[in-house]
Amino acid sequence: MHRFIWILIPFIVFGAYIAGTMNLFPSIPFLTGSGTVSPSALTPSIFSQERAQQQSVPLSSSSINPTVVQAQQNGLGDDLDNRADSTGAAAGVLPSSSLSDVSLPEIFKKTENSVVQITSTPPGSNEVVILNGREIPQNNVALGSGFVYDHDGRIITNHHVVTDVKEVDVRFVDGDTFTAKVVGKDPYSDIGILQITDPEYFKKGVTPLEIANSSEIQVGEQIIAIGNPFGLSGTLTTGVISQIGRLLPNDVTGYSIANTIQTDAAINPGNSGGPLLNMKGEVVGMNTAIFSNTGVYSGVGFATPSNMLLKEIPVLIEKGSYTHPWLGFTAKDLSPDIAESLGLARNYKGAAVVSVVENSPADKAGIKGELVGESFGGGGTEVVRSGDIVTKIDGQPVKSMDDVISHLDENKKVGDKTILTLNREGKIVDIAVTLEERPSGSPQLIPASSQEEQELRKEQPEPNQPLFQWPKIPGFPELPKLFP
Repeated sequence: MHRFIWILIPFIVFGAYIAGTMNLFPSIPFLTGSGTVSPSALTPSIFSQERAQQQSVPLSSSSINPTVVQAQQNGLGDDLDNRADSTGAAAGVLPSSSLSDVSLPEIFKKTENSVVQITSTPPGSNEVVILNGREIPQNNVALGSGFVYDHDGRIITNHHVVTDVKEVDVRFVDGDTFTAKVVGKDPYSDIGILQITDPEYFKKGVTPLEIANSSEIQVGEQIIAIGNPFGLSGTLTTGVISQIGRLLPNDVTGYSIANTIQTDAAINPGNSGGPLLNMKGEVVGMNTAIFSNTGVYSGVGFATPSNMLLKEIPVLIEKGSYTHPWLGFTAKDLSPDIAESLGLARNYKGAAVVSVVENSPADKAGIKGELVGESFGGGGTEVVRSGDIVTKIDGQPVKSMDDVISHLDENKKVGDKTILTLNREGKIVDIAVTLEERPSGSPQLIPASSQEEQELRKEQPEPNQPLFQWPKIPGFPELPKLFP
């Protein structure tokens, strides 16, 4: 009898162990993946018992949030835990807004009433032109987008959408249209501000869009563009942030737009001035330009960053214009071949000054550009002298001229001093430059090459390259183009 009992005891212990481990099954990942049977269907009594135990025990920081459990069953648990921790919430507690961040329909419903279509009619649009004996009416109506900025009737759009006009029509998604005055413009950053004063508008109670910090966005982050491509109001397209900190050349003003956001979200003619939104429905940029051979979507679009909007809009509202700080020189990236030819390390970083604008802040501070064909002693001997190489600005490393322009736009204003660290023929020097207001028009550059070379450049045709283009409506007036 005793021998039978000793044989039975191990089986009883082993059976108890197996029964005790059954309540761990719901937390084993490979049992909760897609296409598997729910643990509650396999072991209903045990699953119910565990739920009853959770209801009878007070929740603590280690308790499992049902939402997190559901997400874990879909393979999203780690990501949601990270989101909860990053918001400062207690471990296992998920903010209610996190799950709605990825819902495109909800974001569209939240923002569609705050995105508008803008129609402007430049002076002379009703004129009739005689071409080959035929009368051709010039119905030049520019069409773009915009969004509500505040509760005082202000609308934000691109400058090129409202160029040469004082009033525009602003149409909301419900069809209501109001007249708005142009109260602020900055052609250099391509920002325009409109003001609606119609009392009927304020009865609508339109909610302004929230503007986020564009310095927090990352490459690969999903974004949304809303606007009126080809006049199709209330159109949503989506994509990702392809790159940040792009320098966008502006052939109209002669100065580049700094720190623009590159995206593959479809941006087409009519999208100009519309918002670029993150997955919370906040504005991270304003759709501005496209890079295309055809003038329509090719997968590369650009948006003015929201931080630039936040910096300039209050000034534009108060003064109607914005002054940009200016150094006054042109530079080229220091390629490995150029670096080696100057006796520097092949991967030496910096912006090599080519030309300096006469009487500019850089010229007054003694910044030197590249000289080609300089003659010495009357003997006709020509030499090549490299210009200054900018390696730092205010202590920040400079890899290219983009870094210089971006630093000025982000951190400086007219009247400020900036310290340029230069490599001048092998010697490192610091030069203080007092920034002045950016001049309009085309400034005169101090010659940086021989007369023969300049004449040769004039004779050589420009290569046929793709154009940066402001999104525009086919058949409408030609809008300014941006060249690389």
